[in-house]
Amino acid sequence: MRRLGQSTVTALIIAVVTCVVAASVVVVVSLERSVSLSRERLGADVMVLPVGASSSASEVLFTAQPVNVYLPDETGSAVAGVDGVAQATPQFFTQTVNESCCSVVGVTRIVGIDAATDFVLKPWVQGGGAIDLGPDGILVGAKAPAIEGDQVSILGSVFHVAGTLEETGTSMDETIFMDMGAARTIASGSPYLQGVWDGKDPFASVSCVMVKAEQGSDASQLAESIMALCPGTVAVVASEVVAGASAQLSAVEVLCAALLGALVVVAALALAGRFSALVSSRMTEWGLMRTLGVGVRGVLASMLCEVALVALAGAIVGVACAFVAATAAVGLLHGTFALPGAAPSAGAYVAAALAGIAFSLVLSALAVAYPVAKVVRSDPQETLAKGGL
Repeated sequence: MRRLGQSTVTALIIAVVTCVVAASVVVVVSLERSVSLSRERLGADVMVLPVGASSSASEVLFTAQPVNVYLPDETGSAVAGVDGVAQATPQFFTQTVNESCCSVVGVTRIVGIDAATDFVLKPWVQGGGAIDLGPDGILVGAKAPAIEGDQVSILGSVFHVAGTLEETGTSMDETIFMDMGAARTIASGSPYLQGVWDGKDPFASVSCVMVKAEQGSDASQLAESIMALCPGTVAVVASEVVAGASAQLSAVEVLCAALLGALVVVAALALAGRFSALVSSRMTEWGLMRTLGVGVRGVLASMLCEVALVALAGAIVGVACAFVAATAAVGLLHGTFALPGAAPSAGAYVAAALAGIAFSLVLSALAVAYPVAKVVRSDPQETLAKGGL
């Protein structure tokens, strides 16, 4: 019973270390994948928002948190007329609410689009083809709240699912898209959203204009031109927002590395103590084995097999806990710091499991090396004496 207790404590230490290592791998790999996806799949070069809303740019691009900002409807045509703009498409933001009028779970961003000018969604519609939503069709992002069947109630109106989007690593993954006219209609008629308008007319408003620059045009210079020619707007270069997210991710990685380093030192010392106690408790058994003719290799194999089993048991528990913790951590970082948040891939989980198990076995081997070497070098009679015989 005592030996079982010692092994359990040792396995728990290994489980904690493995959990932190594996969770860190999943978080870092997932966020790096998200940033990479966002960089590769940016639908627009420049986002045009109301003055004062530049701080919301990362939320617009990376998260589906409701952003209730509005510009005059004519902003779309004004931006399209700026030299250097190849394409421009307006978007209108609204949201679901946690009331009986919405069957969508939670508060979800709704984006009204102009299908005639849209260039952001078309590449990511599963199955390809033109976007034809009509007055009651919706497109659902890859990670949007689950919809049972093909119909959903949003702000008191019923819509059918016309299609889904491939994963992009951006806010599109968690958003529901519909025709702009339909979005304005349900938003203006909802009693839950009246406080949002503050005297504005939803039918004469847009929230954002997505811009694709002409080939060879400099996005930063184009943004400056848009702000100069369209008063009341702020033009944000999408690639700079991604660069900012990448810098945030680097800070997260440095923090993870520092915490891991400290944890490794503490865990190594704790395991060395645990394995020294294990060796001390097994002195008699190993001394008898040596006395009865079992070679050094046999004793060593017995010791290492026991250590490996304890380490492997702890590692498996740690990896299982890591997967749960990492998924929650990715969601927390995604929402709190407006970082891209693509779901961890199967490859990330496999890499984390292998890294966690390998790390636990190597750390255990290093921690047990000294006490094992001490026993192997000892005379069998001396080992028996230390064991109490």
